[in-house]
Amino acid sequence: MRQSFLRKVKNYLSLLRFFTFKKKKRFVYVAIGDSTVAGVGASHSSRSYPALIFENLRQKYSNAQYYNFGKSGDRTKHLILEQLPKVLELKPDLVTISIGVNDIRGRVKLKNFEKDLTYLVETIQNEIGSKIIINNIPDFSILPTLPIYVRLASRLLIYRFNKSIDKISSKFELTLVDIFRVSKEHFQNWQEYICEDGYHPSDAGYAIWANAIIPNL
Repeated sequence: MRQSFLRKVKNYLSLLRFFTFKKKKRFVYVAIGDSTVAGVGASHSSRSYPALIFENLRQKYSNAQYYNFGKSGDRTKHLILEQLPKVLELKPDLVTISIGVNDIRGRVKLKNFEKDLTYLVETIQNEIGSKIIINNIPDFSILPTLPIYVRLASRLLIYRFNKSIDKISSKFELTLVDIFRVSKEHFQNWQEYICEDGYHPSDAGYAIWANAIIPNL
């Protein structure tokens, strides 16, 4: 009887270790941000840059899970109100953030943007400790589809907002991907990398975006 009982206990502990191990192997990736995260301009959602990142992650984590909460028009405050609660619930291993363009377009004050972004990343780090990869704002001021006066005003604002992103990234030791630099490097072929709306990336543009992030995974 004693041996039978000990055998059952041993089997139970083995099963417990097995399922604990399986649970630790789960890898969750969450993408939050604006229309670029949602993949606006891509031919299909599978061609967005977060989806391409996920395809890379699946090669390393066979049971990886992926959630994309990107939404067109969202500013940083919308991420806090609508996307952050979902992130905290999922407790992901990796979070990618792309935000700022709509803050500029919506004339959000720089100090408010910086305050919101600080709260966003600080909450994620303190609550769940996810690895955070954030990109700065691409240089959309170089797009010839924008009126000249918009381009000139945007250039200065992009510079200021990217300085804030850089400062916050350094403070919280985030992984910062310089999409601003990448966008300028590929400007000569902008017709290939920008979709028909003249503003959002195309499939090729999102592929470049993903390739800039993937080495940092």
